[in-house]
Parts: sequence; structure tokens; C-alpha cells
Amino acid sequence: MKRAILGLMLGFTCTVSLAELPVETIPNVETLPASYPDTWVYAHDTNFFSLSDAKVVLIDVAAENRNYKGSIPSSHFPSFLAATTRPEVYVAESLYSRRMRGERTDLVTNYDKVNLAPVGEVVLPGAKRGMIVTHKNTLQFLDNEKLLLVYNFTPSTSVSVVNIENRAFLAEVGIGGCVMIYPSQQRSFGSLCNDNTMLVTHLDEKGMISKQERTPAFFDADTDPIFAKPAVIDGVYYFPSFKGMVHPVDMNAADPGMLDAWSLLQEQDRQENWRPGGWQITTAHEASGRLFVLMHPDGEDGSHKGGGTEVWVFDVDAKKRVGRIVLKEWGVSIEVTKGEHPYLAVTNGNMDMDVYSVDTGEWLRFIGGRAFETPFILHASR
Repeated sequence: MKRAILGLMLGFTCTVSLAELPVETIPNVETLPASYPDTWVYAHDTNFFSLSDAKVVLIDVAAENRNYKGSIPSSHFPSFLAATTRPEVYVAESLYSRRMRGERTDLVTNYDKVNLAPVGEVVLPGAKRGMIVTHKNTLQFLDNEKLLLVYNFTPSTSVSVVNIENRAFLAEVGIGGCVMIYPSQQRSFGSLCNDNTMLVTHLDEKGMISKQERTPAFFDADTDPIFAKPAVIDGVYYFPSFKGMVHPVDMNAADPGMLDAWSLLQEQDRQENWRPGGWQITTAHEASGRLFVLMHPDGEDGSHKGGGTEVWVFDVDAKKRVGRIVLKEWGVSIEVTKGEHPYLAVTNGNMDMDVYSVDTGEWLRFIGGRAFETPFILHASR
């Protein structure tokens, strides 16, 4: 009898509680602001466990909870880029008619930032898009974001030129023997070459080559190769080398200026054999002129992909280190947000994200829980 009365009481309590809940509207679709806060970061998840299910996840690194803001689907080693002159983001991807097989289609899909919904696409001919582990410099804007450049690899290298305003493919530009896309402030871009030079490609208004030329050699790949993943401050690209040199290239003019190289290392660092390492090993905070580099001790040949235990901070004008951030977990990729008090986001070896204060170097929070699988590239919101 007592059990029956208790059951009735619990049932009545649950009924009352449920009756007090507000009515939920289905479907319920949230929207995002047209202009994102400085603390939001795009975590580009290549998803090695299911390459057709890659995605770009939008994370608020400043939030104590509810960090996840949304995601954009992408497929098969995609590239990602956010615009600053229009409220759109772009994904260059490859799709197959039978999901993992069948006819291949390469395309650039553009999404609006408010709904994260597709609003257009451009099909790229030739099935040539470079399907490699994602780099920032496989998809870049040119000419004040009028043109979009897509890196191709077949294994011959070239660049597809897209008029992003008209959503039309314009041309394919050959860059044989060279890799990646490093835009200048004009209608030209550089690519790193196997003879230690940079190939500079100048385009006309229709996206066709008007001129190509090579710079003098500015590094030595035989003795100290450079990473193809620079950080950019005020139009200057800072390329770190495997052994800790920095090779700055000024891309403010149509023709690059090769600036004097300088070292990341002090004498004690050399004795401990500190070196850069990881995947996205550099980032920058342009407002303060600070360069951030992921570093590890006891470096050796082959350790350039091994990640790092510290992030070193450099004043690029003074060419000197001004800070060291010791990581709670060893890192693979790094990104710094914009704003007066920036955050350092680190993809750690467990493929989760650690967040630090740049001002203090303090570890603040962990973001994970299967929000992403392999977020190898991080993009600060633009």
C-alpha cells in the first residue's frame, strides 16, 4: 500500500514538473551574429577517422561552457577561408557520386556566417584540387577578396582562379615545381620552390598570367629547410626554419622583398637544441606585432612534425623573444585570437583544445568532448 501511494505521489510530481516546462517549437534553428566576437575560433577538423565527414567547428574559446557555436560540413581534405569584406566563409572540397567512390567533383562552396547555410558554389574543372592534410595556404584571397585561389596537385602543381563575386571559374595557372599560395597586397602571389626561391605569379583582371618570375634563393633546403606555414604581420610573411631561423618575406608590393633572416634561439636554447615543430606551428597577433612559435627541446632530424611543449613569443621589430608559455599538454597546432587581451588556442596531442591567456600565460580551460576529431588547423575569426 505504501509503495502504491509513493508511486502515485512521484507520478503526480513528474506530471506537475513537466506541465511547467515551456512549449518547445520544432524545428528550432538558431542564428549567429553577422560579425563574430574576437574570441571565436574556427577549428578545422580534417577527421582522419572518416575523411568524407570533415567539418569546420566554430568555438568560443572565452566561454566557460557552451563553447560550441555551430559547424560547417566539408569533405575529403577540405580547405577553409573566411572573408572580411562580406559575411561569408568558403570551403574548397571534393565530393564523390558514391560517397567514397564514383565520379569526383571539386568545388568551392560558400556559406553565410549567420545561418552557416550554403548560399552558392563554383565547380572546379579537372579533378585537380590538392587533397592533402589541410594548410591555410591552399585557399587564399587576392585583389581585395575579388579573386579566390585554390591549390591544385596532380602531382603537377597549379592554382585555380575563381571570381568569388560572380561565382565563376576563370583560369588555371601553372606553378610547376612550386607549392602553396602566399598572396601579396597586389594582384600577385608567391609559391615556394624546390630551388630555394619563391615563384611570383602576377595575374590580370581576368585571372590570367601577366607575368611570372623567381626571386633569388632565400633559404637552403639542404642544410635548414623552412616550414611552408608562415605567420603574417602587416603583410610580412615569417617563415621559420627547421633549426630555428626566421626568414621574413615582405609581400606588401607586387614584387616580394626578402628581408634579413634572424634566429629564434639564444645560446642556451642552442645548447638544449630547441626547435620549432608541429603542424600549425606559427601564428601572430598583428595589433601587437607579436609572433608565436611552437617549440620543443632536444630537436633532431625528423622532429619537425613532433609538436612542442612551449609557445615562444617574439617581438618581430626587435627580433627578440619576449615571452614563453609552458603548455599543460604538448601541442600540435596553435592560434591566437584578435583583440586587446588575446587567447592562445592549442590543439594538443589528444586532439582536444587547450586555451591560455596570452597576457599571463595561464592555462584557462579545456575544450573537447568530441566536438571535433582531428582539428589540425585553427583560424581566428575575421
